[in-house]
Amino acid sequence: MYKRKKVFCIIGARGGSKGLPNKNKLLVDGKPVISYSIESSKKIKYIDEVFVSTEDAKLKEISKKYGAKIINRPKTLATDNANILDSFKHVIKNITDIKKENVIIVLFWTAPIIRKIKDIEKCIEMYDDKIDCIVSVSESKIRPSWLFIEKNKYLEFWQKTIPEPNRQQQKERYFYINGSVVVTTSRFLMKQKKNFVGGKMKGYVMNDKHSMDIDTPFDFKITKLVVEQKKNF
Repeated sequence: MYKRKKVFCIIGARGGSKGLPNKNKLLVDGKPVISYSIESSKKIKYIDEVFVSTEDAKLKEISKKYGAKIINRPKTLATDNANILDSFKHVIKNITDIKKENVIIVLFWTAPIIRKIKDIEKCIEMYDDKIDCIVSVSESKIRPSWLFIEKNKYLEFWQKTIPEPNRQQQKERYFYINGSVVVTTSRFLMKQKKNFVGGKMKGYVMNDKHSMDIDTPFDFKITKLVVEQKKNF
């Protein structure tokens, strides 16, 4: 419970992944990747129930072993083109005791291992009724003015403004969603049309070393190396 509201944790984990096949089932220090998110959620004092949404039989088996409840995701919501928001709505519709004002915490399956318990709890503690969602972010080292797009085989500045010549002249701080934690409500998610974040947002800034996102074989090797060598992170 948090401020007299039930807190439901959603962990999505579809079986398919083109960038890193079967990444949720890969072993790190003897345990499947998805188990780290489930174990973390079980240690959060505010979380009442943990749900894993998946269409994959093996992931269902693993998730049950580590104490999560299973939401059987339709295969139509587990494709490369499926909108992740629709899978969250499907979970909410299938939680029998959920109410409009319940808190939803999403722990993303691609950043499960080096994420800290205190970071998750602080994200929850930032939430109040005046906010639509709390999003974990990292500060970007790349300024938007130095991003490019390709047109007709040539690079063009993504923004039309003149780039600052050096970082010291940068006036604003820029952030990106690091794919770790989102805290919101069932009401907000159900009324959204395309994106699972938006509205009145606040960001919880996480350290880069606690924001490792597993999308590629290289990401996985780095994460596995850090965890299995028990580095002090």
